[in-house]
Amino acid sequence: MRRRLFGPHDGGAAAVEFALMLPLLLLLLFGIIDFGRALNAQITITQAAREGARLAALNLPNVTSRTQAAATGLSGVGVTIVTACPAGPSGPPPPPPPPPPGSANADVKVSYTFKFITPIGAIARLFGKSGPGSPLTLTAEGVMPCEP
Repeated sequence: MRRRLFGPHDGGAAAVEFALMLPLLLLLLFGIIDFGRALNAQITITQAAREGARLAALNLPNVTSRTQAAATGLSGVGVTIVTACPAGPSGPPPPPPPPPPGSANADVKVSYTFKFITPIGAIARLFGKSGPGSPLTLTAEGVMPCEP
């Protein structure tokens, strides 16, 4: 009688288990990649909205273009100046009085259409869904009190 040295051959079972788990692992990996990119884009447009509100509060020129420039790494950023501050008098500024309650604020909204780069969208469309794979519209708003 011959004796086996390595035990039973179960290489086929391991291949089947791998084939069953691979789609789930890839879906998890693709989700992590796109979620990280979306979070980075949201943080970037939040900072750009804050910068735009500060520029509008100081009545500086080119608020829209400078806000878009503050969204580094993103193209196609939309900027809406909801509320602008009134223009102050020219000349040296007087010492600032304490702000009255309910004083004017500069309000800037920034939007960005985020597109997925991994095949999550294609996988969702296989099942007839348009949820996770369709482009997302990310928005952020910055509000700052008007400076004299």
